Amino acid sequence: TAYSALLFFAVLPVGLGSIFTGTLVDIWNRRVVMLVGRTVASLSTLVAALLFFSEALEIWHLYIVLTVNGVANAFVIPSMEASVPMLIRKENLERAAGLTQMTTSLELIVSPALAGILLVSSGLGFIFIVDFVTFGASVLALALSAIPQPVPDPDHERTSLLGEFIFGFRYIAERPPFVYLMVLITLTLFLMPGIGYALSTPLALSVAGERAAGLIRSSFGAGAMISGILLTAWGGPKRRMNGVLACLAIAGLASMLIGLRESVLLIAMGTFCIGVTFMFMFGLNRVIWQVKAAPEVLGRISSLRMALGSGASSIGVLVAGPLAQHVFEPMMAEGGAFAGSFGPIIGVGEGRGIALMYIIEGLVLIGFVIASALTRRIRLMEDLIPDYSPPAGRVANETRVAR
Repeated sequence: TAYSALLFFAVLPVGLGSIFTGTLVDIWNRRVVMLVGRTVASLSTLVAALLFFSEALEIWHLYIVLTVNGVANAFVIPSMEASVPMLIRKENLERAAGLTQMTTSLELIVSPALAGILLVSSGLGFIFIVDFVTFGASVLALALSAIPQPVPDPDHERTSLLGEFIFGFRYIAERPPFVYLMVLITLTLFLMPGIGYALSTPLALSVAGERAAGLIRSSFGAGAMISGILLTAWGGPKRRMNGVLACLAIAGLASMLIGLRESVLLIAMGTFCIGVTFMFMFGLNRVIWQVKAAPEVLGRISSLRMALGSGASSIGVLVAGPLAQHVFEPMMAEGGAFAGSFGPIIGVGEGRGIALMYIIEGLVLIGFVIASALTRRIRLMEDLIPDYSPPAGRVANETRVAR
């Protein structure tokens, strides 16, 4: 469908592009990268607006605009994430992550409703104008901001673009706790929001219809908002990795709660808990990388994390539907293969196969936590990899606008 194609062109360029853009982000001036990226994105929106007002806009034009925006974001997002440690003191990074989570959650909650109101009241043309004006405001804010550059490591001699690309991978590979953490988060994103997000609406519809689906979506957004507020106000635990594993365990229990009964209240409560814990976990995960990795490689690390996360979530979404429709739903139908064993616990019929998937997903997440707690390189990663500190000869040159 056209809607699916729009989602495809909105997501794929960011995921694929970010594999390669991180190297350029670390080599080039990050402020300039963000300025150019936002400018290109705003100009693509302006072109779409001009086509709309001239009554020449077609659906394939939007595919191109979304692709351009995606490629631009593949530069902008790693640049922003890599610049944060240069602007904010280490002890305030959790609060900065919380503010980011909070604004993102607010965007998820408010934007769809506001877009619907504006579309009905003012039309698509006005939305294009608002979009372009907000892009312009972000470009102006960047132009007026001072964003310091990390000082390159004098012991590292820059090579070709390919060599720098490989160096980013080698930097992570030489630190096994980084590899373990990246694998843990990638697998988690495959399960949820990958599979979990894709199946939340069908499960809600099977229980109580469209109103329930709206409630479920809202409960996740509300949980994510609370997570941002909590992280901003509190700052998170001192042992961030313990916080990551605790959030993952709670999310696993919440996932099992969702599948336990045909109850809108239980599904909404479980989804709310997942919204809180997952967004809190992602904030802590981001800060771990920002305080442990050298600033001059953060662009590559952020890009790789974004590519793996986007890929894992996308694959999870792709496999969730076929698994539910062709495997689990038939098995939990009346007379199905699992109806006799699991039916007395969670019921049988429409939606119960999806419910079983949620329970299995929760058990797997808890299994991740147990395996991580038993793995020294994850459990003690904050001790095995100390916080980044510039060498003595570079301290005087490492310019930070710390607040």
